[in-house]
Amino acid sequence: MPNQTLHIHLVSDSTGETVHQVARACLAQFAGVKTVEHVWTLVRTSAHLQALFEGLNRHPGILLMSIIDQDLRASIEKACRDKGVPVVSVLDPVVNLLSTVLGQAMTNLPGGQRRLDTAYFARMAAVDFAVSHDDGLNMSNLKTADMLIVGVSRTSKTPTSMYLAHRGYKVANYALVPQVPFPQHYLDGLNIFVVGLTNDPKRLSQVRRTRQMAMQDTKNEEYANIDQITQEVRNARRLFASNKWPVIDVTRRSVEETAAAILQYYTQWQEARSLESQTSEPKNEQ
Repeated sequence: MPNQTLHIHLVSDSTGETVHQVARACLAQFAGVKTVEHVWTLVRTSAHLQALFEGLNRHPGILLMSIIDQDLRASIEKACRDKGVPVVSVLDPVVNLLSTVLGQAMTNLPGGQRRLDTAYFARMAAVDFAVSHDDGLNMSNLKTADMLIVGVSRTSKTPTSMYLAHRGYKVANYALVPQVPFPQHYLDGLNIFVVGLTNDPKRLSQVRRTRQMAMQDTKNEEYANIDQITQEVRNARRLFASNKWPVIDVTRRSVEETAAAILQYYTQWQEARSLESQTSEPKNEQ
């Protein structure tokens, strides 16, 4: 089948992140489709609607929306019907399900997930934590950390930590350095989740060499040496195994996939802790 081009209008009364993520996830299932995105954010007035309708006239295609206001939705749906443009409100199935289960009507609050509430400030605190505990910084202050990511250089520890921080997790990360023992004493007395990241040595060598070229670093020849990296990876795996830390190979994973795998292990760790605490509680005498 020849490549197809699809104009897709992403319409939101807030930042547009939700509808954009839904579109990306769905389009990933269709090969050979070239998409032209038309992003319409903060659509809340009739003037915004007019601009949107003019855009539909210029580039008809499909429209995905995340609009709370019923009048705005009705106007968009009518315009799409008149123009023959397929339209879907991406949140409706989930919102309707929640409304039925909870027995509550939705609040009709545009951008409700972006409110400056306690959860928002908790996410910002997590981001600040990740920045101040990046690459081995402040290892003596891990009491409030949710997790620690350990791995050799260039295994995506920092971007993964930042991604998880935006999800609200306080994450520290530590880069393993050749000939420098891991500072195990920093974990003494702490019940903290630790995960190890590793990578294929050949891939690591390529990544490190590219980084050296970008930084014009020609002095550290061992940094991208395949034999040196192979030994680093072996030593890292020995460390992970000796501590019984879960290990994730990031060779063919995106940051999002790595974070998802970490959260899966983290959830299992939390459930195991919860079970241990329940079984260790003394039973009340009858």
